[in-house]
Amino acid sequence: MKQLFHIESRNTRNVQLVLSLRLGEKHGSFSITNKKGFDLYELTHCSLEDWNENSLTDFYASYPSIQNSFYQVLIAYDYPQSVLTPSSIYKSEESQLLLRTMHGIVPGSHIISEIIAEWQLYNTYAVPQAVHKWVNQKFPAAKSWHQYSIAVKKMNAANHEGSMLVDFRTDEFTLLLAKDSKLILAQSFPYSTPEDVVYYLLKTCQQFLLSQKEVNVQLSGLIDKESSLYKELYQYFIRIEFREANWKAGNEYPAHFFTSLNDLAQCAS
Repeated sequence: MKQLFHIESRNTRNVQLVLSLRLGEKHGSFSITNKKGFDLYELTHCSLEDWNENSLTDFYASYPSIQNSFYQVLIAYDYPQSVLTPSSIYKSEESQLLLRTMHGIVPGSHIISEIIAEWQLYNTYAVPQAVHKWVNQKFPAAKSWHQYSIAVKKMNAANHEGSMLVDFRTDEFTLLLAKDSKLILAQSFPYSTPEDVVYYLLKTCQQFLLSQKEVNVQLSGLIDKESSLYKELYQYFIRIEFREANWKAGNEYPAHFFTSLNDLAQCAS
């Protein structure tokens, strides 16, 4: 496990603290914030090859702060094995079968279905059994969602030109696409070069008849404005901007690096 970022700030006495924990295939991150998710007290982002019993144990032991008591614990499962189904035609057994067919789910994976009421969709997704078991043992009262379910609520989908939310990790990115108040695509892609990302985004525009000059592209995650990746994207897309976290924290990292974690923190009730 490799720690990429670690932020600590301010005294947390007399504050109702919320732990937000985001787990993906090759990454893990957490934040500790106030109840409204606006004040950040601690944040860590790590990369790793795989979550298993040993890596989960190491992660938990390495950060004693997540072992404290919290007002609320929120979990985002950031795994690409997901199927979105309109509520009007959703059937649990059929969605699970489609999930297994499309993604070749590992036997023993824990399958979850959750409703995204605002979009009249069900999200059926798989979580590795070891991860799901660990979460239930360490945080039995936690609330959990899939990352797509959280992100889609942040979309401005009413425009006819289309909206893309693109969130980057070190070697993969998630793309959510909506148009005319309908979610069209939610998918994760691997990449190793800027050209890979441009290819997937242009291909998506072509497939769904979107103009690359008109579609609104909002970026978040591990992409820097001075990077070759951003400069390459800016050659092809005109309406491009960073979607920044809105918590208050003075640090050297761009606010958009941790927007998805901030989205999760604001799910506290």
